[in-house]
Amino acid sequence: MEKGFLQSNVDYYTRTTGRFFSSAFLFMNPMLLSFGAFKCYSLSLVAGLVLCTRWAVGAWFPAASNTWKWTAALTLVVAFLWGMAAPVQGFYWGTGSAGYTQSALFTLAIAGLFGRRSLNPAWRPHPAVLVLASLLAVATTGCTEVAMALLLLHVAAWNAVYFWINRRISRPLAILLLATILGAVMVVLSPGNALRSEYYSNGVKHVLPAAVALAVKLGIKQVLLWLVFVPFALLSFVAVVAWPEHAPVSRQRCWELIAAALVLMACTVFGAYFLGTWSMGHCIPMRGVNLVLFFFIIDWLALLAGLIALLRTAAVELPRPGLFLSFGLVCILLVSFASSPNNVKTAWRDLLSGDAARYSAELTKRHELLRSTREQDVLVPPLKSRPKTLFFNDLTPDPLNWRNTGCARFFRKRSVAITTSSSQP
Repeated sequence: MEKGFLQSNVDYYTRTTGRFFSSAFLFMNPMLLSFGAFKCYSLSLVAGLVLCTRWAVGAWFPAASNTWKWTAALTLVVAFLWGMAAPVQGFYWGTGSAGYTQSALFTLAIAGLFGRRSLNPAWRPHPAVLVLASLLAVATTGCTEVAMALLLLHVAAWNAVYFWINRRISRPLAILLLATILGAVMVVLSPGNALRSEYYSNGVKHVLPAAVALAVKLGIKQVLLWLVFVPFALLSFVAVVAWPEHAPVSRQRCWELIAAALVLMACTVFGAYFLGTWSMGHCIPMRGVNLVLFFFIIDWLALLAGLIALLRTAAVELPRPGLFLSFGLVCILLVSFASSPNNVKTAWRDLLSGDAARYSAELTKRHELLRSTREQDVLVPPLKSRPKTLFFNDLTPDPLNWRNTGCARFFRKRSVAITTSSSQP
């Protein structure tokens, strides 16, 4: 705060992390912004997820009706929100949102910009589209290392599949790949990354056999959880019965798409977990798992596209959605929402129970006290209301704790600590 916005970001890049884009959004904090502005920021991420998904769906399914496109986009968003390992780290926590959810939005935007190119090799994007897509690719790599690795993997696979099908290089996709590589180099070679790596010390970090074994174990466990996940079953069923008609393709091409999707899914899951086990010696954080799920859903759709095309090539009659089928899907969805623990249900619980409102009021009261008092050593009461969907660690009774010292510096106090039962009168 004392150094200013520009110098603070330079220090982050040289001393803390190579995430040059996400560090620029560290001001997205309710203590720096008003709570109203912070809520608008969080809601804009949710709205952006819906709009960017609709944009990408429209580009890849241009012949489908608007109703189908919106239905597909909302279904994908619900599946993603329902399956997120930690939705609070994706939307309500400012720095986490900037580093992970924004990278998902940028990826969807890139998919929408170049979807037409993939379907029609004769179409040439405007130079402004190339510039925008390249900037989005660089920004995505600067959000988080997980986004950097997965975007690089998928853009490279995109180029490879295009070349395999058309037997020529796509210049726009090649430019996108070069921009992604440039952003990755900026992250990997940042001085802050080397310093940040020193934080982790254990028997798995930089030990290849141990890192691979742990990544495989974590990846298999995660895939099994997703494959028995209710939204994935619903998503797959809806896709099979409602997938738009398209020009017939050869059986060989169908199998090629299926094989490419399976390889990409394996690289997505195990590659992302290996990134964490190799560099840190343990699992990537839950906000990173959110992003792995996002790319896993994209790969899953590619797999479904190949399977559906194969079934239609074999003249298999697929059921079409009617009133009874649609009503049954809605009933399954509502029963699943009501009976199983899920992120959407928990968020409504926080809202309707009043925990979110009580937490907001308590935190506002604490900040008003810290701003108004002239005392330099301040004791504040602990927060009693804690919404279940909130990623937040309260202050501690120890004024030397790093959270306490950060809060004290922000409010220009000598020390800040929470009261305990012994310190209360």
